Amino acid sequence: MKTVKTHLILSCLIFCFLSCDKQKEHKTEQTVTVQPEMVLDLVALQTKNKLGKDTVVTVINDPVYHKTKKYQAVDALLLLKKEVDLSKVDIKNTLIVFECIDGYKPEMPLELFLKTKSFLAFKDVDAPKGSNWEKILKNGNEMNADPFYLVYTSVSADNQEYKWPYNVIKFHLESKNKNIEALQPKDDKTAMKGFGLYQKHCITCHAINGIGGEMGPELNYPKSVTEYWKENELVDYIVNPASFRNKVKMPTLGITKQESQNIVDYLKYMSEKKAEIRN
Repeated sequence: MKTVKTHLILSCLIFCFLSCDKQKEHKTEQTVTVQPEMVLDLVALQTKNKLGKDTVVTVINDPVYHKTKKYQAVDALLLLKKEVDLSKVDIKNTLIVFECIDGYKPEMPLELFLKTKSFLAFKDVDAPKGSNWEKILKNGNEMNADPFYLVYTSVSADNQEYKWPYNVIKFHLESKNKNIEALQPKDDKTAMKGFGLYQKHCITCHAINGIGGEMGPELNYPKSVTEYWKENELVDYIVNPASFRNKVKMPTLGITKQESQNIVDYLKYMSEKKAEIRN
């Protein structure tokens, strides 16, 4: 009987020792996460003359103008490092999101952005007299790049991982997991296929439950697009928007009809997961 009690006491002591040791380990670990509202207002910084020293950069085969261009610009990477303490950011798990005037919000991994020379162009050296920019022709419309156009001097325009947005007004730093946790279907393999395609092709322009771009319409709240479109027509529209609307803003994504169906299946899944948008 005494032997059993002795063993019990020893077991309890060992358990307590291990538990305390784990607690000490836990206390010494530091988890660094990105602040959810980390935003650089580029227009405000420009107004306060806080963008930094300007320079002239040359871009070979510019993907917007489709030729070699020269711009007056500031170092975007230097600006980011000056305004944000990157030692407090979990770089590997953070996205940099570029907010444009029209609500377009392309994104890329912050880790990738930090690996190259990027510049915020604010004036086109080759622009006509009296103008800051040569006109951009897109889908029959004329535009300019005001106030900023993000360009690179060491990245090929064919590299789809890097984003070249114009009309940029803000940089956002967001957790990679933010969108995944809110929008990923955790219990439906079919919807999961569509979620991957939605992330790749749609989220920069369209939001679901307020998460995503604002250039195109919200797709889920208060009504899902699947609730007021005929399913077969929605599938066809996503494949070829121009076959439905003249001068449509939505580009041809280059996806198959089956991939479009996968996206629609995901949208149908999310129609049952509505969340109120708080403006």
